[in-house]
Amino acid sequence: MIEHLQGIKGEKLNQIAQIWLDANLDAHSFIDPTYWANYYDGVKKELAKAELFVFEEDGQIRGFLGTDGNYIAGLFVAKKYRGQGIGSQLLAAAKQSRSELTLSVYEKNSRAYHFYIKEGFQEENHELDKVTDEFAVNMKWTRDGGVEDGG
Repeated sequence: MIEHLQGIKGEKLNQIAQIWLDANLDAHSFIDPTYWANYYDGVKKELAKAELFVFEEDGQIRGFLGTDGNYIAGLFVAKKYRGQGIGSQLLAAAKQSRSELTLSVYEKNSRAYHFYIKEGFQEENHELDKVTDEFAVNMKWTRDGGVEDGG
């Protein structure tokens, strides 16, 4: 089941923060692991007040998608639940409440990049993330598929 939440705490926050850390370490082996560890506490504080779409089943959070306005700050699924459509369901829930979404994905994270292409996102541009020194692809999804309506 997907819940649309803002403001979480306690065990839910702990589960979400751990999924964030584990998924980043797994998906971004090209970035020094201490980068993610150093940001953990700050990200946990942000997650506590963020707008989240949370997939929970049997009392366990299996994945979540966080937004900042129309920007997807992250979509993370616990490793043992990947490949089961949870990410697609979370994205579908976010798409229902918006007419456009944007995100940034590292070029080297090809699994995520191809997932977003499959989900209807289009490349906008590539830019260097000065903090990690890695290139990221900025992507955008629009409800109308990017076709201008002329007015």
